[in-house]
Amino acid sequence: MTTHNPPPPVDVITDAALFPQLMSALRDIHGEIAAVQRPAGHVFYGLEDSGAEMYLLYRGRVRLYTISPEGRALTILILDAPAVFGEVTLAEGAHHDSYAISVTPCTVGAVHRETLRRALRNQPSLALRFMTVMGQRLRAIERKLSDIAFKSVPQRLAAALLGLWTEQRDTPPTVRSTHQQLAELIGSHRETVTKALGDFRAAGLIRVDDDAIHLIDLVRLTHLAYS
Repeated sequence: MTTHNPPPPVDVITDAALFPQLMSALRDIHGEIAAVQRPAGHVFYGLEDSGAEMYLLYRGRVRLYTISPEGRALTILILDAPAVFGEVTLAEGAHHDSYAISVTPCTVGAVHRETLRRALRNQPSLALRFMTVMGQRLRAIERKLSDIAFKSVPQRLAAALLGLWTEQRDTPPTVRSTHQQLAELIGSHRETVTKALGDFRAAGLIRVDDDAIHLIDLVRLTHLAYS
């Protein structure tokens, strides 16, 4: 029988492979880039805001999301430091196509468009690595859209719970997310997620205590996530 390892953390991206070379190139041009502190819940930019700067995430976590015409939020990616976001700044006259908000307290820096362009021109290997990272993000978004289109809510929810547990490494297996957060993560409605969690609980897959979701049957959850 084929077995599966728990899926990787859900939609969590880090740019550790890019960050050191990018920071070195930026310092050569600009000197030390100032770092500022931002609290959880800080909005860096919104939909259709013009982008003249790219952000450097030194510490913390940032969520990229969009909102449907009906007002429903969909998490696109979650960025863990070190990471970059707001790369739309490379395109002259471009506007952001998502929102960026800090999930935790963050330490960030900002790089102007021309400084970033100059760094990429000066180091072709950095430009290639930057393109590779952006390509990986695009593939992650494509996988997410494919899951929303072709997988059921229970399948997506099982994968999200397993992925969040893998990331948080709680023992025993526990996830601490609200129904609304889970809905935004998998592209569903809170009421639909609440019903699916109720079905999971009735089937003995999970146990819910206050704000904690305990994963009771990892084998069946993993089978559901991959079926």
